[in-house]
Parts: sequence; C-alpha cells; structure tokens
Amino acid sequence: MHAPTRTHPGRSGRRSSGVLVAAVLAATAAILPGAQVAAQDATPTGTLRVGIAALSTADTLDPAMATTAGGYAIARQLYDTLVEYGTDGAVRPRLAESMTPGETADIWTVTLREATWSDGRPVTSDDVIATFQRWFDADAPLPPANSLPFVDPEAITRVDDRTVEFRLKYPTVVFPDALTSPLAAIVPADFDPAAPVGSGPFVLAQHDPGVRVSFTANPGYWEEGKPGVAELELISFPDSTAMINALIGDQVDVASSMDPSLLPLVEAGGDGYTVFSYPTSGTLTWQMNVLQEPFDDPLVREAFRLAVDRQQLIDQVYVGHALIGNDIFSPFDPLYSSDLPQRTQDVARARELLAEAGFPDGVDVELTAAPIQPTAVRQNQVMVEQVADAGFRVNFNQVDAATYYGEGYGTYPLSLSFWGQLGIFDQAAFTIVNNAPYNATKWQDDEYNALYEQAVRTVDDATRAGLVRQMQQIEYDRGPYLVPLFLNNLSAYDTKVTGYQPYPNNSGPSGYNFKDMRISE
Repeated sequence: MHAPTRTHPGRSGRRSSGVLVAAVLAATAAILPGAQVAAQDATPTGTLRVGIAALSTADTLDPAMATTAGGYAIARQLYDTLVEYGTDGAVRPRLAESMTPGETADIWTVTLREATWSDGRPVTSDDVIATFQRWFDADAPLPPANSLPFVDPEAITRVDDRTVEFRLKYPTVVFPDALTSPLAAIVPADFDPAAPVGSGPFVLAQHDPGVRVSFTANPGYWEEGKPGVAELELISFPDSTAMINALIGDQVDVASSMDPSLLPLVEAGGDGYTVFSYPTSGTLTWQMNVLQEPFDDPLVREAFRLAVDRQQLIDQVYVGHALIGNDIFSPFDPLYSSDLPQRTQDVARARELLAEAGFPDGVDVELTAAPIQPTAVRQNQVMVEQVADAGFRVNFNQVDAATYYGEGYGTYPLSLSFWGQLGIFDQAAFTIVNNAPYNATKWQDDEYNALYEQAVRTVDDATRAGLVRQMQQIEYDRGPYLVPLFLNNLSAYDTKVTGYQPYPNNSGPSGYNFKDMRISE
C-alpha cells in the first residue's frame, strides 16, 4: 500500500511515490466513550469549491436511497451516521457518543451525543428509532435494512431522550460496522427528502441535479466537529481533465478523486497546488451476471479472471496509484484473506477453460458501463484489449450514469461498478447474500450464505475469523466478481486549502468530510 503522501508538483517537478506500509487497520466491536473528531476552533469562513467528476441526475437527497458518488457526497454533508470509519480505517463515534454491547452481544446500548437538527430541534432517541423503522417499513423497506438482518425493528427501546437499547435477533459483534455507510444516516422522525433536515455539518442551500449542490455551514453542529468553511459548493465536471483545468483556472479549490494520468497537468499549473494520495478499499470491479451467458458457467468466470493483467492496469491506468486486487473485497478489514494465491494473467489457461466451457473459438461478451469514476472508461478500454488474446471478444457499451443505474441495472451480462468502503460483512450484505439489494451479479451460493449467517452470529473472534476465511475462499474460487485493484484516492488542492486527511474506508476525497477543511483567503 502507499502511505498518504503530499506533494507539491510545481515545486519538485516529481511526484513522491510514498512508502509501503504493512499495517492492516483493525475495526472495533465496541465503541467506547471519549473518542472525538478533530476540533475546529475558529468561526467558519470562506467558500470551499469542490470539483466532482461527476454529479448525476440520479443523485438523491434521501441518504437511505443513495446509489451514486454524488448521493454519498450529499449525505455526508447533510446527515450524520451513528458511527463512521475514521482516519485509521477503524470504527469511531459520530452521532453516537458511545455504542456498547452486553455480555453476549445480543443487546447493544447506544448513547447519543448532545446534537440538534438543522432546524434547531434536539436529536433524540425517538428519531433513531423512527429511522430504523423507516428502513424496515413492511410495505417499502429501504436498502439499509438488508445489511442489518440481525436487527428487529420492533425490539428497539427508548431508555431516555439520548439512550436507545437494541435487542438483536441474535448476537453479533458487527453491529457498529453495519452502521458506518452514509446510507445508514440518522434522520428526524418526520423526515421529508424533498425538504431535508439533518444533523450534519452543512445545510442544503441549492440542489441543481447533475450540475451543482451548494451548502451553508450548520451553526448548530456539535461543537468539536463544526465545519471549517462557511459555504461549500460541489460542482460537477464531465471528466477529470475539465476538473483539473477548472482548478488551474481558479474555478474550484479542490479537484477530487482525479484521474492519475493527469498528474502532469497539475504539475504544469505551477507552485500553487498540492496532490494528496492515500490507499483506500474502493475498487472498480467487474460484475459477471451468473444468469446471463456466458458467465453462467464458473469456468468462463475463472477464464475471465485469468485473462486480465492486473499489474498492467495499475501501471497503465493508475500510474501506480493502486493496490493489486485478488477478487475479494475489503482489504482494510482485519479478516481480509491476504494469503490467498495472487491471480495473475494466464492467457493459455484462460483459453483452455473457455474450450472446456464449450467456446474453443472464443466468446462474445457485452460490457455495459458508465464513467462512474474518472478512470472507469480507460480501465474498461484496457481490459477489452487485454482479454482479446484469451478469446474474449468484448463489446464495450458505454452509457451515462443515470442509464447505467436505471432499470437495466442487474440485467447486464458484464458491467463495471464501484464498490468498497465497507467491511466484509456489509459488502456481502449489500451484494451477494440472500435478498442483497444491489446484487447485480445474481450470484447465490448456499454454502456461502450458511457461512455468512453463522459468522455474523459468532462472538468468538477466532471462530468468526475461520468462518470468514471460508467465505472468502468461496468468493475467490467461484464468485461473480473480478476485483482487479484497489484505488488510491488522489486529489489536487489549491495550497490555500488545509485540513484534508486520509479516510481509507470511506468513499470520496477525505471520505467527503469537507467539514474538516479550511480555506485561507
């Protein structure tokens, strides 16, 4: 992995590549009182303009329904989750002051910090309970419910105004981890997505879908985390090149999650910019639909995995700003199986497997994908060239993000999607176990599901680790994903911007925690 690096391209003329680090970041099962986010002492001033490639008309103001990068970015500004993944990749408090299990981890007690909604009302236990019940609505359950199979919405009890007790369906130590996603943001009991009220660091000022979102600092945000700027603008650009040009032209202060190939463009801009790079668990992964030919055959899935040259993707598309992947997710989870044999390109074996599957002359494949990340199109283009030698004739059908995530999502034989910023259990819950809300691959495996159900109930650390190891082995052997690499987050900042930090298990630049940043005039 690359450690977080700051470089000043205009001054040095060269980019530091960082240093390798060996630490795997551990998640916590119990969140103890006393952990705090960084304090902001001064009154918020200035406007921080953040370029994003790209916002979408599919971006939503309802955090529980967010599916796009823009939706996640918006949710981080308007709302708070009970807990989050911090700068070290571990779980820490956010809206919760503490989150502690009982002796057998089937009862959890959540104590809220003193906080208010943006309309001035206090955040209470009733709001937390209403949020969970909204997710589990019998008539229209929302996506977070699918990652919380152990939660009984009828067994959540108000202890007092700031204390909630959860009696789970079965013991689990992964309860906090399942509440870190922006989708799990807490909202008021009377929440209306059309006029959103949240407890987050910013308040919505204007939303022009797919173009721009503007916010003002929430004056009532809890003290130790109040924003460092008075106003925030998220501005959409069609691609990274336009975004970098806007940075150099002083139209934005931050070019977020930029395409690594554009580093020379930043360098050419002069001394006024800083590039910040750090490793993350985010990945652009190819999803193979097991109900569609030819990926209904596990031999074809294995052949496709062997046809891709992962290191060439890292070198050619990411200029080294990525960590090699091995077809399983969540490299910052302490239970990640880093000892599985690393897959490398093997064209001859891929051809043999295709022949065994009944395709001795190769196979035609339809790839549907959108520019959902700055590097997405080029990653697809390089892959198409790589796999041709193995017999995969891939037709790349590029669509816009709104189309990609529309009615056709989950019907494509092959697609490229962004995943990450989730622990192993959450990743499984959202994508591949029974009733997963975003199972675009349609893969189901009875053995995997049984192991998952057992693992989330297992309190003993060693036993749970063994079960998770078996789960990942199944994904590695016969799963539906090709996970080629994990992305570094790479953003360029005007030197007047300070306060950005690494958030390796969160989406977006500094986990979209723009509240941490300041701007000097």
